[in-house]
Amino acid sequence: MHAGRDPLHVLVIEDDPALGRLIQLVLSQYTGHVTVVRTGQAALAELAKDAFDAVASDISLPDVSGIDVIARARGLAPSAGIVAITGFVDVDVAVRSMKAGADDFLGKPFDADILWHMLNKAIDSRARRIEAEQAAVYRQLAYTDALTGCPNRRFIDEFVVDAVERSRREGWPLVAAYLDIDNFKLLNDFVGHEQGDRILRSVVDALTRHVHEPAVFGRFGGDEFVAVFPSATEQQARVILERVRASVAKIEVVNGSHMTLPTRISLGLAPYRGFETPRDLIAEAEDQMYLDKSVSPVVGSGHAEGTMPDALLKVTNLKALRNLVKAIDRRDSYTRFHSDHATQLALKVGRRIGLSEDQINAIAIGGPIHDLGKIVVPDEILRKPGTLTADERRTMEEHPVMGAAITAAVTDHDAVVDLVRHHHERFDGDGYPGRLRGNAIAFSTRVFTLADAYSAMTTDRPYRKGLTVEQAVDQILEGRATQFDPDLAVEFVRMVEREHATTEAAA
Repeated sequence: MHAGRDPLHVLVIEDDPALGRLIQLVLSQYTGHVTVVRTGQAALAELAKDAFDAVASDISLPDVSGIDVIARARGLAPSAGIVAITGFVDVDVAVRSMKAGADDFLGKPFDADILWHMLNKAIDSRARRIEAEQAAVYRQLAYTDALTGCPNRRFIDEFVVDAVERSRREGWPLVAAYLDIDNFKLLNDFVGHEQGDRILRSVVDALTRHVHEPAVFGRFGGDEFVAVFPSATEQQARVILERVRASVAKIEVVNGSHMTLPTRISLGLAPYRGFETPRDLIAEAEDQMYLDKSVSPVVGSGHAEGTMPDALLKVTNLKALRNLVKAIDRRDSYTRFHSDHATQLALKVGRRIGLSEDQINAIAIGGPIHDLGKIVVPDEILRKPGTLTADERRTMEEHPVMGAAITAAVTDHDAVVDLVRHHHERFDGDGYPGRLRGNAIAFSTRVFTLADAYSAMTTDRPYRKGLTVEQAVDQILEGRATQFDPDLAVEFVRMVEREHATTEAAA
C-alpha cells in the first residue's frame, strides 16, 4: 500500500472458490477491504452499492462475459484501476479487455502479491489518465468560446504567434483575416438576443464548413472572428472566405412581425510579408475589414452612379436597408408613395432656397427611409384608422429613434441620421423624440419636415381622403413658428402654390 493512501477497497471477481480464497488471503495482508464474488451479476451488484478503488476480474465467468463485466465496471467505477485475469493468454482477449476499460492484463497462474502490485499500478495509471483528461478538458474550455463552441480569442492569439514564427522561419506564406457581422447590434434589436446568438452560431457553422486545417478560425469579440491561413496565399484565403460570405448571406432572420433581414459579413485580409508582428498582422486585417464595409453609394439627387461625395461612400449594407424599406411597404403601401413624394418636394424646395450639396444629399438619402423605424411598430397600431391610445402613441413615437438606430448602423452620414431621428420635431419644441426647438433642428431636417407634413396631409389613406392643396397650404401657414420654421414655411407655400397654378393652367 502506498504511503499516505487510505486502505484500498478491492473487488475480486473469480469463479474458482479456491483461487478466490487465496487471493483474498494474500490481499488482506495489504488491506482489510477485499470483497470476493464468483459471478458477474454479483460483481455488478457490489459495484452498484459500494465504491471500489480497484477491480480484478476473471475473463471467464459462469453467467456473463468478463469483458462485459469490465465494461460495466468501468462505467460504474470510472476512477478504479481494473486488471483483467484469464487462464488463456491471448492477444485478442487482452486487446478486447483493454478496449472494454481494463488498465492491465494478468495471465494465470500468477502470484497474488503480483496482482496487488498490478492493482496499485492500475490505480496510479488510471489517476494519471483522468488527470490528463481533465487537463485536456480544462484546456479545451480555456480555448473555446462558450456560446458558439468554436475557438476563442485566447486560442487565436497564441496560434497566430506560432504561425508568424513558422512563416518567418520557413518562408511559408501566411494570411490573417478579420471578419465582422455587419449591423449586429441592429440584428439583435431587430430579432432579440436569443436569435442574435443563433446568428453567431450560424456564422460559425459557415466558417466550419469552409475553413479547414491547417487554417483555423476563432471568435475574436462579440460579433468578430479572426481566421488564420498558414501556407496559403491571399488569393487562396479570399476564395475560401468569399464562400463563407456567400453562405452567411443565406442566413435570414425574422422578427415578431415576420419581417426578414439578411445577414452580411465584412472581411479584411492581411498577408504576412516577413516583418509584421502577430498583433500588427491582425490589426492590418481589421483595417482592411473596415474598408470592406464601404459599398456602392446610393444614387440620387442628380448624381450619376459612382460620383457621390466621399462622405456618402461609407454607406454600408444597403441591401439590408432596402429590404427593410420593402418590408415596410408590404405592411403599409402608403409609406412608399408618401416617402418618395415628401423627398421630391423637399429636394425641390431645398434647391430653390440654395441648400448645400451635403444638405441636399441628406434629404435624398434620408427622405426615402425616414419611416424605417415603423418596422418595429405592430400592425394593429400602424394600420389603426382611429385615434391612438396613449400607450399606442408612445409606441408610435418610438419609431424615429429606432429608425435613427437602424440608419446609424449602416451609414456614418450624420445629417441623414439626424433627419431620420428628428423628422417629427416641431419648431416650437413640442415635437418628439428630442423636443428640439428652432435652430437646434438641422436646417435640412426642417425643410423635410415641411414636405413630410404636406405630403401626409394631401395623400389619400384607406380610412380618409387627403386634403386639397388649398387646405394643406392653410394648415402649413397656420403652423408657422409652431410646427414649422416660419420663413421656410413661406418659401414652401410659394413653391407649392406656383406648381399648383402651373398644373391648373395646363389642365
